[in-house]
Amino acid sequence: MEEYKFTEFGSRLKALREQSNIKQGQFADKIGIVRQSMSNYESGKHCPDVEVLKKMAKCLGCSVDYLLGLTEHKNYETNIEFDESLSILSKALCSVPEPFRNRWLDVLAGTAQWLGKDLNANARLNFSAVAFFSALTELAGYCLEAEEKDADGSYSEEIASSYRCKRFSMILALRNELNTLDVISNEMIEKSKGDE
Repeated sequence: MEEYKFTEFGSRLKALREQSNIKQGQFADKIGIVRQSMSNYESGKHCPDVEVLKKMAKCLGCSVDYLLGLTEHKNYETNIEFDESLSILSKALCSVPEPFRNRWLDVLAGTAQWLGKDLNANARLNFSAVAFFSALTELAGYCLEAEEKDADGSYSEEIASSYRCKRFSMILALRNELNTLDVISNEMIEKSKGDE
């Protein structure tokens, strides 16, 4: 059996084309190549020359590097946004004492790897997990804000009441997302038992 050398390129090309709702033949016509060539590119049998790659990337709104699997960022703008987000995260984590920082890094990295495994297959589960994590982070943020206001002497009964409402709202959101996660995980376990 022939080993295809450009499998990742072909997969990315096909995924981006399908996301753009363009049929394979239409895309081939649009960038000026033979339809059979397009089929060979998407199956990973061949890789186009540089000029065709540039046309493909322009048409799909991504970089050539992304198409070739050299970066995980679709284009220059997403790369800049990611770098800015990473910088903010890095600064925030540097302010956290060492043992807590390592734990947070483990949680963040583990969550990202888990979400990246198969986002489409478990979209419901992944969305609920992210919503739970976001609500938990927001709740912790309210607690820290209240503590800061108390430390600088600006903590009033009005602020306390506002934080109690926010806390209650986030706890409800956490409870709802935890219930959703419980239902989804139970469905998945029952389904896997049925598959045995």
